[in-house]
Amino acid sequence: DRPDLNNYMQSGEWTMKDYRGWKHSVNYSCCPEKYLDITYHFVLLRLPLYFIVNV
Repeated sequence: DRPDLNNYMQSGEWTMKDYRGWKHSVNYSCCPEKYLDITYHFVLLRLPLYFIVNV
C-alpha cells in the first residue's frame, strides 16, 4: 500500500520519486496476541539547482 500524503509538504530541495508501505504481523510463541509493525520506504531525489543557488 501507499502511505497517505495528505499532510506532505513539498520541498524546494527534495522531490519524492517513490514511496511504499508494508504492514507485517508476527506471532511469537511466548505470547498469544499478534504484533504489528509498519515499514515505509521512500525514494527521494535531491534537486541540484537548490544547492547551486544557496552556496
